[in-house]
Amino acid sequence: MQVNDIVRSYKKGNSINEIAVLFSISARKVRHVLSNSTIMMRNHKEASYIKYNKNGDPFDILTTLTPEEEHLKAMALGLYLTEGNTKNKNSIRFSNSDPALVKIFVKFLKVVCGVESKKIKTSLIVYPDIPQKKAKEYWSKFLSLPPKGFTKTTVLKNRNGTSSKKHSEFGTITIYVHNTRLLEIIKEWAREYAHVAQLVEHIHGKDGVAGSNPAVGSEKKEVRYG
Repeated sequence: MQVNDIVRSYKKGNSINEIAVLFSISARKVRHVLSNSTIMMRNHKEASYIKYNKNGDPFDILTTLTPEEEHLKAMALGLYLTEGNTKNKNSIRFSNSDPALVKIFVKFLKVVCGVESKKIKTSLIVYPDIPQKKAKEYWSKFLSLPPKGFTKTTVLKNRNGTSSKKHSEFGTITIYVHNTRLLEIIKEWAREYAHVAQLVEHIHGKDGVAGSNPAVGSEKKEVRYG
């Protein structure tokens, strides 16, 4: 039995049970070897993450941003704080019917976070008079996302007979990226952004910085715009 091989295998992401099978030893023996090698055991959350991300993180965050990329990041974080589902514990989720705003957030995911298009999933909410195929084709082309990424379409009834013509022509789209590690990174960025925005409001003595209130985790739901 090669202790170094067992340690190396664990560090590469293999589970204790997988290593036990690989080296034809008991899981207890694997734990003993790792413990004697002062290797910190992964908790359940970390083990689960690695299980579903065997090839490493499915994103590649830019470490150095141009002024334009910094601006894109700030806009996207403001949108996430005001329009995103900041309570979700497993996914980055952003919903909107305004194509321009959705495109900003998708570009942020692709450019700043380095998420591949195929990793970005979407769902649609439309009204009966909006052709589903047409809506999917529009969003797919406008956002440069593969059609296979559209997971579900929900058709709503018209509200009190109100024509859906008053609503978005292509419905409301929700953007999903299922990755807990990226979610925590974006939430931390959002908290930092909200803190800076609150300082700016305090210095200038006025409200109006998108995302400054509420911050991630706040129970307040109303957002004021200047």
